[in-house]
Amino acid sequence: MGNRKTKLKKDELNDLMEGTHFTQKEIEDWYKGFMKSCPSGFVSSADFQDMYSDFFEGDASEFATHVFRTFDSDKSGFIDFKEFMYSLSITSRGNLEEKLEWAFRIYDVDGDGYVTKFEMENIIRSVYKMYADSRLGKKETPEQRTARIFEKV
Repeated sequence: MGNRKTKLKKDELNDLMEGTHFTQKEIEDWYKGFMKSCPSGFVSSADFQDMYSDFFEGDASEFATHVFRTFDSDKSGFIDFKEFMYSLSITSRGNLEEKLEWAFRIYDVDGDGYVTKFEMENIIRSVYKMYADSRLGKKETPEQRTARIFEKV
């Protein structure tokens, strides 16, 4: 069937077993599902936004773009299986430090090693949009929440 890989190469599998918190069986199972959903072996930003939007009532496209940017570690414009697994490993099974570093990368939009108020407001605004009908945002605006966070930090 064209260029479709049905099995991970041994060295790719070994790299993932070494660099993630998943077992060989889990990686192989995730690979089968990934290739079934993404036969090309890659997820585009638009596809990622579509998938992400299925989980939220509001508009998840902006936040999905930020998450996509964080998954796409090589900045190719696509998420491959390895990038997917590394991010999934951190977000689902990583230790506190790994999760904090990953979350920091979401907020550090320009990748300069700092999170500005402007960057944080944009991320918080995108979160509010995902939860359009919830109580989120009714108590404080993204600007107010950002100011409060910066005050505490």
